Amino acid sequence: MAPLVLLTGATGLIGRATARALRAAGCRVNALSRSGRAVEGAEAEVACDLLDAGARRAAAARTGASHLVHLAWADGKDRWTTPDNETWADATVALLAGFAAAGGRRALMAGSGAEYDWSRPVLSEETPLQPATPYGRAKARAGQEALARAEGLGVSLVWARPFFVYGPGEPEGRLVGDLVRGLRAGREVACTDGTQRRDYLYADDLGRALALLLGSPAEGAVNVGAGQAIAVRDLIGEVARQMGRPGLVRLGARPRAPGDPDELRADVARLTAATGFRPAFSLQAGVAALLRAEGGGA
Repeated sequence: MAPLVLLTGATGLIGRATARALRAAGCRVNALSRSGRAVEGAEAEVACDLLDAGARRAAAARTGASHLVHLAWADGKDRWTTPDNETWADATVALLAGFAAAGGRRALMAGSGAEYDWSRPVLSEETPLQPATPYGRAKARAGQEALARAEGLGVSLVWARPFFVYGPGEPEGRLVGDLVRGLRAGREVACTDGTQRRDYLYADDLGRALALLLGSPAEGAVNVGAGQAIAVRDLIGEVARQMGRPGLVRLGARPRAPGDPDELRADVARLTAATGFRPAFSLQAGVAALLRAEGGGA
């Protein structure tokens, strides 16, 4: 029988793409979110607030899933700094225990490239964990605690560390979503100089990488990225070009944050060895897919 996967954060940017990828991989998906909203690729939806301990335990027991993909976390404009990050770290570790108690045996949980020391341009799983933000610190703590407990719980756990992602339906406060909304409204969009280089994946590629990791024997921390970095201004410029409104972008109109790294790139050797993953979307193809999903260009 096809594995039954409990997918948290299923209505989010990464969750929607992961639900489709899991379905394409032959899994049955129960999509968990606060709203219980329908998700493409899921056979059932589960409404649950994961910060409610009783609801969390009940959801894990009710679905009886053999596999877990946990993507839910604090989101929104203040996601890097909100104290809720620590609450989500606690909930993540508790969810793993509840999943194991309900008979679950294989889990993938999403950490972040923000767990690492960002003074280094290329980040491997051996790079020291020295996060610069409350978000990164909470993710790192959750990962360390979950991995320390997994064997005793009888769960095979991979702690995935995605880097940077873009895709349709980004919430306010994310680069590409804010850019598309501004350009579509005909507004000038103030950006940094965009010379910083980042390891970006289109959401569908990220979802596919996570589905492959879940189905692999990999355990422990695994970076998830393209393994190469692009200039942020190239991503901005491609969106503006395809929308036909490059003149509305104001590169350099906003200062970069103090200490903003010049380059952040994932060492993906462990991901490649475990799954053979390679991105399917070029920058141009990813932006085109995003704009199609959002109803066209300008």
